[in-house]
Amino acid sequence: AAEACVQRYGVMTTTVEDVAAAAKVSRATVYRYFDGRDAIILAVLLREAGRFLDRLRDKLAAQPDLETAVVTGVIFTVKAVRADENLALLFAPEAAGTTGSVAGASAALFEVTAEFLKPLFHAAQEAGQLRPGVNVDDAAEWTLRAILSFLTVAGPRQRSAAEQYRYLQAFLVPSLVANPSPPDPTRSPRQRRRADSGH
Repeated sequence: AAEACVQRYGVMTTTVEDVAAAAKVSRATVYRYFDGRDAIILAVLLREAGRFLDRLRDKLAAQPDLETAVVTGVIFTVKAVRADENLALLFAPEAAGTTGSVAGASAALFEVTAEFLKPLFHAAQEAGQLRPGVNVDDAAEWTLRAILSFLTVAGPRQRSAAEQYRYLQAFLVPSLVANPSPPDPTRSPRQRRRADSGH
């Protein structure tokens, strides 16, 4: 019911009364499950984020190595969050101070996503793909901070997907990946994957 209300009214204007009416229960019943509006909105946003992480997990699993997984994961996440009105709200500076639910969801999402990324970096460490001396926790946090910077700061220029790939390969990848391949400005990500697979 809360998800339906958020879809209809938006995160900022959904009320406990709206949720109760949509669920066909009393406000008192809603309060037996949630402390208030912020708790409801937090749960909705985190559930939506969980669904996104399921999609991201499939995307990362399809990548051949840590280098490609990191770059593809960042680009996929930034694009998906920007396309989702509710998730995008978590990273909008103008909205963060207006409701505790948004601020709480932003902090909780950071923690959830960091935990989500740690197995990727653990596996890379065991395979010798993580740069020596890089802590798994720090690698997850650094990747998230790169994502947050794209989502919260527009930047001086707009980049195509191929340009974003090369940008991340040049600056983010060397900080995380052992023996990264040198950036090739003449190749798109698709061409590189085809070459790596022998096609």
